[in-house]
Amino acid sequence: MADAEKTTHDVVPIAEVVARTGLSADTLRFYERSGLLPPITRTTGGQRRYTRRDLERISFLLRLRDTGMPLATMRRFADLRREGEAGRPGRLAMLLEHRRAVHQRVDDLRQNLHAIDLKVDRHRRILRQQGAPAMTQATGFTFQPIHHVQLAIPRGSEDQCRAFWGGVLGMRELEKPPVLAARGGCWFTGGALEVHLGVEEPFAPARKAHPGLLVDGIRALAQRLEDAGHPVTWDEDFPGHDRFYAADPFGNRLELLQPHAG
Repeated sequence: MADAEKTTHDVVPIAEVVARTGLSADTLRFYERSGLLPPITRTTGGQRRYTRRDLERISFLLRLRDTGMPLATMRRFADLRREGEAGRPGRLAMLLEHRRAVHQRVDDLRQNLHAIDLKVDRHRRILRQQGAPAMTQATGFTFQPIHHVQLAIPRGSEDQCRAFWGGVLGMRELEKPPVLAARGGCWFTGGALEVHLGVEEPFAPARKAHPGLLVDGIRALAQRLEDAGHPVTWDEDFPGHDRFYAADPFGNRLELLQPHAG
């Protein structure tokens, strides 16, 4: 009886998949016919029953589609998946290339958003000068995506910062404005994250207050940190995410999270 109950709860009909994903039944059937999905299990009456693994595959296909991967490339990826271990190097190469393209689009979007923000600010400034009411929420302000994370560092520790944020984490150092460069510290960027490291005297590491940084490939990041001599502490108490804590070279606490797939 337990096995029968498990089977019932581990598979769902096509109508539920439609409700969960927003895809039409025709699109789901097309994904199967075109090879994007493996053949879906059917009942004796011919009705499709999707497993948890099928749902995970659909979720990842949607992520690839929504980040601009062409259908033909998605098919090639599915072909390599069917090759099993023999196709793994090819799948990795495709994902690395697609990730590079996504990062480029993210950078382009951030630049475009910055240009739009400047234009919005200009129009608001002109309207204020003309005495026109501002178009804002009832509070008079709105929050935007975070610009950067600020962490304190000891004076003279910039090379250690470069070794950690640049060398270990692979981030790119930004040129600070001259008036700020004279104060010491350094800035880094990677993906959608920008980190500002500022000198504080006397310095004391932030062991409780900390940034929570979303990442993709959290297991690889944890391994990279540990290989470089920076221990990580995994924490399973945050629903829907894989999460661990680490520290920068000066003891500042860092929280790294990745949402569960699907």
